[in-house]
Amino acid sequence: MITHFIAIDGGGTKTALRLTPKDPLTTDQTSEHVFGPSSLTQNGDKAISTIKQAIHTCLHQHQLTNEQVGIVIGVAGAGNTELKSKLEGALSCFPHCKVMTDAYISLIGANHAKPINCIAVGTGTVATQLDHDGQTTLYGGWGFPIGDEGGGAWIGFNAVQYLIESLESKRESTTHKNDQQALLTKTLTPIVGGRRDQLLTWLKSASASNYAQLAPVVINCAEQGCRSSQGILARGTKHIEQLAIKCCKNNNLDIVFLGGLSHYYQHQLPEHWQQRIIKPKGNALDGATLLARKFAGDIDE
Repeated sequence: MITHFIAIDGGGTKTALRLTPKDPLTTDQTSEHVFGPSSLTQNGDKAISTIKQAIHTCLHQHQLTNEQVGIVIGVAGAGNTELKSKLEGALSCFPHCKVMTDAYISLIGANHAKPINCIAVGTGTVATQLDHDGQTTLYGGWGFPIGDEGGGAWIGFNAVQYLIESLESKRESTTHKNDQQALLTKTLTPIVGGRRDQLLTWLKSASASNYAQLAPVVINCAEQGCRSSQGILARGTKHIEQLAIKCCKNNNLDIVFLGGLSHYYQHQLPEHWQQRIIKPKGNALDGATLLARKFAGDIDE
């Protein structure tokens, strides 16, 4: 018998897990845990291992059996049926487990399963629309590096490209070393490296998560007047606006922004988009929990 729900939001930067008791009147408390990245596209078998271990760790800590939990997992890369099936096979020991995309659980959580446009900008980027008929449409979300333009990984990738170009062209000469134009290079060098051998070592193991960790650095440099950083973010904003156009231009639904970079981007968009933006009513874990209750028959359709 299901006594608890596990909601999982797995992406390129982290895996968030929430355990919620089925009975709201129980003395058991809702608890949340964070684990390493689990994008099926970026992390492969390691992602599967991370998700499975996260569930086992949670069950062990709370002394629950596999049969007691209704699990909904929203994970980046689950749009690939082969990767999704592989994860489902690895989790077959959990009888009440559903796997879907992280974009879908975000969409459901954003407006509590009511019609909405949802633009998620974190490590990657994806826009989803839930219409009045309950149908969903997906835009973007192709994964890094082929897609996810404007996302954290994309920002970091472009910043490292700039660093390499800068070091090779030596545009930051000693006569301009105090120029704000050089700020991005100065800031990235201690992190990524300032010599070819150092850069090659960093690049060899760099993942989408590693690139995404550079995004706050770029934003900080831009806020200090670094024109190179501002240029990267301006291009990123154009990509996010194109995502908004694809998702939102043919409807009058409200728009919610989710993800670690949502606050930055939503304030960069033209006014006619900002007028439609509302605060999200929930997040991806809320969406996954809502779906877990639905699948368990705990709530109406």
